[in-house]
Amino acid sequence: MKGLTRVTKFSYVKPHSRSGLLAWDDVAKIAGSLKKGSPVVLPTETGYMLAALATSAEAVKTAFAVKGRAGSAVMHVACASVEMAGTVGILGERAHRLLGQLTPGPVSVIVNQTDLLSDSEGLVTLNGTVGLRLPDHPGTLQVINAVGLPVTATSLNSSGSKLPSLDEAALRTLNWPEHDEIYVVLDDDAIVYSSASTLVRLTNDVIEILRPGPVSESEIRQVADSLN
Repeated sequence: MKGLTRVTKFSYVKPHSRSGLLAWDDVAKIAGSLKKGSPVVLPTETGYMLAALATSAEAVKTAFAVKGRAGSAVMHVACASVEMAGTVGILGERAHRLLGQLTPGPVSVIVNQTDLLSDSEGLVTLNGTVGLRLPDHPGTLQVINAVGLPVTATSLNSSGSKLPSLDEAALRTLNWPEHDEIYVVLDDDAIVYSSASTLVRLTNDVIEILRPGPVSESEIRQVADSLN
């Protein structure tokens, strides 16, 4: 049942410096929690992200349960670099240019998947494709890089509604796993966009804007079709 006190502990963490970087001890603790299958809360430029280890079907299912999200709605994944993105998605020239020139930033790109996420089929991949996100927050990128694998890139909310804040009372309205320590990285100043990332599908070398966002379609097309 929603709203019951089921979580052992919320551990709040703030950036170590004005740059947005986390203390390395905090990075190690948060990355270790993700590797063990626990979800964590990380900041991005478009809002807070519910992160779980994307290569673990059980961890991703936990993220679905936290949100109360239908299993038919797959989650995108967040990577720490273009190189990491290339381990889960097949990056053609256009996709490589979009990720290389517009990220870290509010752009998500759907491409054909590799086999790395085969265990999470239907959770973070759909019909042979995967959505890739490289969020614009130094601490978040530190954590994903320390994990060494992509994590889920889904908004922190109960499906169909917006979480009003990150205080403990609001967080406890979600369906967290019992007896877990949940790390929450707080950085409200990092959120500079009110809308979700621009969602681009780039399969068969065709550009489709599935969701308008902070990066315009004209900029997407200009970068995708630019010559190196």
